[in-house]
Amino acid sequence: MEKKLNFKVCGLPAKYFIPFFIIVMATVYLGFMPVVKIYSNDAGKYMATSFIMTIAYLMAVGGLFFWLGNTIPIVNNYLGGACLLPLIGASFLNYVGLVPQELVNGVKVLMGGGFQDAYIAMLLVGSILVMDRKVLLGATARYMPTILGSQVFALGFCMLAGLVTGYGIPEALFDIGAPCMSGGSGGAMTTLPALYSSLSGTDMTPMAGKFLCYASIANVLAVVLAAIVGSVTAKMKGLNGNGEILCSKKAQESKTEEKEQKRLGTSADYVALGSGIFMSFCLYLLGNILGSLPGFGVIPGLAWTIILGIIIKFTGLLPDQFADNCVYSMNFALRALLPMLIAGIGINSLKFSTLAEYFSPGAFVVIFLAVFGAMLGAMIFGKLSGLWAYEAGVTAGLCCCNIGGSGDLAVLSAANRMNLLAFASISTRIGGALMVIWIGLLYPLFH
Repeated sequence: MEKKLNFKVCGLPAKYFIPFFIIVMATVYLGFMPVVKIYSNDAGKYMATSFIMTIAYLMAVGGLFFWLGNTIPIVNNYLGGACLLPLIGASFLNYVGLVPQELVNGVKVLMGGGFQDAYIAMLLVGSILVMDRKVLLGATARYMPTILGSQVFALGFCMLAGLVTGYGIPEALFDIGAPCMSGGSGGAMTTLPALYSSLSGTDMTPMAGKFLCYASIANVLAVVLAAIVGSVTAKMKGLNGNGEILCSKKAQESKTEEKEQKRLGTSADYVALGSGIFMSFCLYLLGNILGSLPGFGVIPGLAWTIILGIIIKFTGLLPDQFADNCVYSMNFALRALLPMLIAGIGINSLKFSTLAEYFSPGAFVVIFLAVFGAMLGAMIFGKLSGLWAYEAGVTAGLCCCNIGGSGDLAVLSAANRMNLLAFASISTRIGGALMVIWIGLLYPLFH
């Protein structure tokens, strides 16, 4: 007997979702979009859709692509479809002109105005406070060697790819591979060009677009690899922790004890949910303050948020009954906001035009081997350090090879490992900084 197709988008079955979807599309394509004037020092005055229009569109389109990605065979299990389709699909709709400019501007305002940061704050704080204290301490101590091992493999695979493709080691390493591992789109667009300019004495700023293109390709490959390797390792004993990162008997015992006193993942107490959102945002703001203070700025604000969460978890400064509220806000973000966030990233951050402009089979091979090397190195060193290989590969490896915070969300969504966002953020921020140091040391040796 064939399995019945279960259609549910935005929590609604087809007969209810379709009429609401039609309302959104009619508003967009029949000229009824509510818009506002935005004043910018850079772009002057322009029109953008209101938050209501922008959010309704992203929920409708992102939700539909998310459902399709979860439903289409092979795409759902092996290609990270639930995350990849909203990302690629929304970006493609924009590329072919099906997203009006006012709506593109509205998405830009929403994402640039901090919606993504709000999502990350809820996930980051909740993902730390939900973890067992002993597991969190043990995993953190083993994580940095895993990142370093991953980067050694990634750099080695880049060099190998340069020889295989004929690009040569310098171009493959510095012009193609490095932008994929330099701490996200910001590193690719600003940090690397500035570093190369200072090292070479030539203005490398015009390379920013090319570097961002390669980082975007790496981001898509990281999403796909996270899904494929997750499906493969799930059937292999000793490689996949099913969401746990620390591979030890004590960790398993702690997990068993935690399950016995299992807290609810959500609550009907909406005041508790609101307090969780409030506390998550406040810890994010405090991290931002610390990252801006003299002497503290060497650690980014987001990394300070992680540190604050770890301190709170270790010391018990916040009783579990209140810490649980942050877990509620994390689950709210995961279950209600993820499809629209991924669609927003697709429209705002992933540009089909640049992908087509700089893409070549040789560059693709270099990028693929760099991303694969990063994951393989993280899996090997993670296993040696006492971490589950797959979880280490995703967080310490693949989350070093994407476009930053939004890339982390995409990769973890494809891997179904959103609870490991704290580790992914360490990889993107601290790992990105370490990679820039690596590149700074290697560049003079090849030029």
